Amino acid sequence: MADQKSILKIFDQEELEEIIEAIKLNLGEIKYSNSKHQIDINSKKANVSIRLPYCISFQQHQLVPANFLVIIIHSGEAALAFSEENQIVEHKMVKAYMVRQKQGKSQIKHLKTKGKSKAGSRVRLAGTDYFFEQINEKIAEWDDYYNIEKIAISCNKTLQPYLFNRPDAAIQKDDERLFKIPKHIQEANYENLIHIHNYLISTELKFIDSDKEFINNIISKIDNE
Repeated sequence: MADQKSILKIFDQEELEEIIEAIKLNLGEIKYSNSKHQIDINSKKANVSIRLPYCISFQQHQLVPANFLVIIIHSGEAALAFSEENQIVEHKMVKAYMVRQKQGKSQIKHLKTKGKSKAGSRVRLAGTDYFFEQINEKIAEWDDYYNIEKIAISCNKTLQPYLFNRPDAAIQKDDERLFKIPKHIQEANYENLIHIHNYLISTELKFIDSDKEFINNIISKIDNE
């Protein structure tokens, strides 16, 4: 199987529409995958995928501007942002005492393996509850005030019940706006929040090496207009 190549670049809506039309004209009909927020074009001539930016929705084969949230949650730290017109309008950093210092793992993971709760553990669990309370409050506030079409999230499975299964949960696990961020994030800090936001507002063109010239010609034409 040929190695897949990719180009990550920020295009405005008009430029992206031109790319899609050019590919459709040369390769045929497109298929949209909602779970991946991606357009796939498979034909005898070429196989090309376009991971759409999160600031764009694909509705009835039309590109529509979209506002979105970025949610990055690790044990004891979270980075949240609301994005409108490709810009972070608001952001919030949340921290809590959740990690057992010697073992370096969260109290949640420790209880899953040991099942004991001492004084220090109870303090960490109280910190965990407040941590997710703060996250939910901010998500709910933004969701009430802004029109949010998409929610990009990075949160491991151990922590997800504490986000989705709360009485005050701002979002549910089956929320159709949820998209998993397709990228590993080392830490939930401001620097990574900015980096991931820039990634999410970019278009990612995926193709095999034999289609490289075709894709580059389309991009060059748009760049020279």
